[in-house]
Amino acid sequence: MECLDTIKHLKINLKKNVGPVVIVVEGAEYEFELLYTIFYKILKYKLITKSRNKQKFKEYTEFAHKNNENSKFIIINTKNSNIGTIANDDEYRSAVYRLAYEKYNLDLKNYPIYYIWDRDCKSNPAKTMEELIKKLKNPYENENYESGLLLVSYPCIESFTISCFEKNTNFIDKSIKTYIKDKQYWLTELSRYSLLKATLEMIKHINKLGYHDFEIDDIGNINLEIFKKEEKIYLNKRKYHLVSFLSYILLDLGIITIKSNE
Repeated sequence: MECLDTIKHLKINLKKNVGPVVIVVEGAEYEFELLYTIFYKILKYKLITKSRNKQKFKEYTEFAHKNNENSKFIIINTKNSNIGTIANDDEYRSAVYRLAYEKYNLDLKNYPIYYIWDRDCKSNPAKTMEELIKKLKNPYENENYESGLLLVSYPCIESFTISCFEKNTNFIDKSIKTYIKDKQYWLTELSRYSLLKATLEMIKHINKLGYHDFEIDDIGNINLEIFKKEEKIYLNKRKYHLVSFLSYILLDLGIITIKSNE
């Protein structure tokens, strides 16, 4: 992916048909609110959410837009925020798959799955994270593993919000949630422009780490290399770069594209 300087090189394809897409997150509140803002309020896609806070699997929330009936974003979370639940939470995942098939006639194993996860060195050991990043490299299909792409960043959800408002932010020395509150970076203020800005910040960060001409499909390998680099940075500085890979989903699905220079 080429180096970009301004959002004029990016565009949003508002009528892009993406079909059913599954996004798995670790949290149950702010993550759902942000994804609702992005995919339902701004991009006008149909949204289906299934939270662990609702004890019965038949309890779900659906937000529908008439214009994108064939495109559905299904947002679910795991039983807890430990990264091991991605690989070991077979019962919960099977129940969610069954719900999607019985209610919407969707076999989620045939559609792209993105796992969005924070890098928390206290609850998620580096070895476990690295092993899962190696296994979950493709949203559609992986060798000897179910479909899914694991996107790990620092922290993924809150840093996306910050990148919608700021540029070239490297490190923050206070609580990210406190920082967002103090700056009054409200999700209600997000727009199409915000999505483009956050995407540009992600691309600039990847370029800054030395990956200037990578293709979208290379993200599985790039993700692992960036993870290793960030671990080395953490050992020296005791903190991670502030970056979110959430925008990768928008690029991978063709919702946001890079304009040709021709």
